[in-house]
Amino acid sequence: MIVSKQKDLDDILKKIRGSVFIFGCGICSDTSRTGGLKEVEAMKRILADENIAVEGTYVIDAMCHLQKVRKAARDNKESLSKSQTVLVLSCGSGVQSAVMALPAHIKVVSGVDTMFLGNIENLSSLKEMCSLCGNCVLNETGGICPVTLCPKGLLNGPCGGMKNYKCEIDENMDCAWVKIYERSVVQNTLEDIKKTAKPKDYSVKKPAATLKFTGSHK
Repeated sequence: MIVSKQKDLDDILKKIRGSVFIFGCGICSDTSRTGGLKEVEAMKRILADENIAVEGTYVIDAMCHLQKVRKAARDNKESLSKSQTVLVLSCGSGVQSAVMALPAHIKVVSGVDTMFLGNIENLSSLKEMCSLCGNCVLNETGGICPVTLCPKGLLNGPCGGMKNYKCEIDENMDCAWVKIYERSVVQNTLEDIKKTAKPKDYSVKKPAATLKFTGSHK
């Protein structure tokens, strides 16, 4: 189970351009009350109050399931074709599922910060896409996480060991920062990666622990 908290509304609004399609997650984000059906509908109303057109909404039971996100994208093709931004109210893994499932010209914006991960068993294949750092940088890096996908976790571009667009740690791995740059070119958001990122505040990352919910989820 993944636990998240919603980003400040002002931070979300700053990243949105044009009309919006909202994706939510029916398992983890619903449990965290950050991206289930109620939260998606609430965000739709908030954006309407800000005079931002919402072309559609869709809650997937698991945004981290890439094939389900791809199917949802096909099922909502018409609404997505009218949208300049897709706002994802799920963990960083769900955000990156949207990045992989959608055309590169659509800007994917994260609406939450990922805080905590607990194991779910009996899945045949998993790829780590989110380091649960509690302070997501996805809105500055085109929805691609350098903290996780760069073995060195570099925040300000590739290292000197990158060669032929591949990582020096694994020559079969694409350099995360090359992918970030290419996506930023397509989306015309190079200004985001030209800014020097500050050192991450890892104090907000939760240490290994048992997390207990309090109160009811109505």
